[in-house]
Amino acid sequence: MAAEDTIATIKKIPYGMSDYGLIRRENYYYVDKTPVLKLLEDTGRYQFFIRPRRFGKSLLIAIMEAYYDVFYKDRFEELFKGTWIYDHPTTERGQYLVFALNFSAVDPGSGKLEASFLNLVNVSAVAFTQKYHDYLSTYKELDYYTELIKDSRSASDTLTILLNLCKNAGQKFFMIIDEYDNFANTILSTMGKDAYHELTHGTGFFRSFFNVLKSGTSSMDSPITRSFITGVSPITMDDVTSGYNIGKNVSLEPAFSRALGFTKDDVIAMIEYYKAKEMIFHPTEYLLEIMTEWYGNYLFSVDDEKLFNPDMVLYFLDNYMLRKKLPEDLIDRNVRIDYKKLRHLIILDRDNKKSTNGNFSMLRQIIEEGGTSANLVKGFPLEELLDLENFISLLFYLGLLTIKGPDKDKLRLEIPNETIKRLYYDYIKGAYRETGVFTLNLSIYANLMTDMAYDGKWEPLFKFITDRMRESMSLRDLITGEKSIQAFLNVYLGLSDLYIIHAEKELNKGYADIVMEPFIARYEGIKYSYLLELKYIKAGVKPGDAEVKQLKTAAEEQLKRYSIDKKFLKNIEKTTLIKLVLIFSGHEEIYMGQPSCL
Repeated sequence: MAAEDTIATIKKIPYGMSDYGLIRRENYYYVDKTPVLKLLEDTGRYQFFIRPRRFGKSLLIAIMEAYYDVFYKDRFEELFKGTWIYDHPTTERGQYLVFALNFSAVDPGSGKLEASFLNLVNVSAVAFTQKYHDYLSTYKELDYYTELIKDSRSASDTLTILLNLCKNAGQKFFMIIDEYDNFANTILSTMGKDAYHELTHGTGFFRSFFNVLKSGTSSMDSPITRSFITGVSPITMDDVTSGYNIGKNVSLEPAFSRALGFTKDDVIAMIEYYKAKEMIFHPTEYLLEIMTEWYGNYLFSVDDEKLFNPDMVLYFLDNYMLRKKLPEDLIDRNVRIDYKKLRHLIILDRDNKKSTNGNFSMLRQIIEEGGTSANLVKGFPLEELLDLENFISLLFYLGLLTIKGPDKDKLRLEIPNETIKRLYYDYIKGAYRETGVFTLNLSIYANLMTDMAYDGKWEPLFKFITDRMRESMSLRDLITGEKSIQAFLNVYLGLSDLYIIHAEKELNKGYADIVMEPFIARYEGIKYSYLLELKYIKAGVKPGDAEVKQLKTAAEEQLKRYSIDKKFLKNIEKTTLIKLVLIFSGHEEIYMGQPSCL
């Protein structure tokens, strides 16, 4: 630590924090996102903004509250000095009474949902009248309205009362909703489509609330002057409001591409700041390469700059400085999308029998090809989710796919990073297990993978996997070629943290089927790297057939060429490279071995 620094003067890491005031008051590191405020004002009055989980939406809302709320008008310098908006203030600064709701606070438990939602809205509304007493007290019936709110038995009625109060008092009302789809998504994943439909359609309390919200923007002298709503998916908004046609979905607008997330320069600046404070000891380029591979490559608009997930970056730095080394687990568990929450999208339950659907086939295809091509859709109801482009768009909104670039008249969408790739592995594994297609004893698997990494004993691990493949008759129809074999092995080799699995990795002007690159940054003692070439032939072929020998020879020549790639050899450092040929006939392995001539 530099002599002039103390623990108190060094900026702290705001991992998991969304309290903007606390971040500014207590010397936390802050990446300035205030330019988005001017952008929002210039774009419209009612906005809807979607980004993946843990991407900074709640912090953005806190910034908006601090800037637009009349309650904080006199604290502008304290909260914003040193930011872009401090030097470029707008006329709307400090002009609103802000009513902010976070729907993640609603309890979705059976029998509790409507009461919990009502309680959130009522408590927030009473607090609103108390907070803005001085601005509303000019209206002589303020106490009367406050009592009406306390006695209200309907969230939509409460919102109506609050809007009438502000309208009669002549005050500008700014409505903000964070995680608008949180409990609706939970209902869908835990209680099913019928419960979700009851919530979002007809005369349900949730739909009624949004009807009042909509009416509060569409009449003469509308009380809601501005609104901003965030979530992770457009589905619920489409269902409860027929597309929320009063709000502009700015999620795909190029100008909003960098509204959230860290740029490469942001990440470099953070690393360099803490290096200067003698709290980071690895080279900047080394850490940047790791974070890019695991947390980067998000793109929300073609030809714009790639972004890092901010929560993942802060998680990494927070753990690094606590332990003075790389985190034990590079995946922040908070960014995981639980398999149970995705299950309803890929599993069918019919007549007590579970099976996968077309969406699951798309997940497998994405693993096989590294991505897919589609046109992104701004909104769609749940009942249209099985439409291919809608499901692909949902994966994009959830952060499971990101834009790679144009692909003729569509967009090429790819898995952004290693963290998300491993989430796919978890989903595929979970679906295979639940539908009875394929299971592995993960304890045995882990021990065999350790032997493979540290002792070079590769054959027991591959035999363990391929024997189980042979035993699974359900795999027979799913394994249709080399790509499906490759995707299957990607999933099950990728369950271990010991290796980073690369499919179709470019090596020496060719593309290796599977590269098992040891995760040396975390496991320095790993001694072996692996290069796999896969071949596939129709079912029923025997190991000694001439076709198999030809495939084996071709695979060996490819391995020979790939294994002298200079950059690859540098990446695997001093580990011993083992080259393997695997040939499958249908879903059965008929040859596995090291080339004798290499």
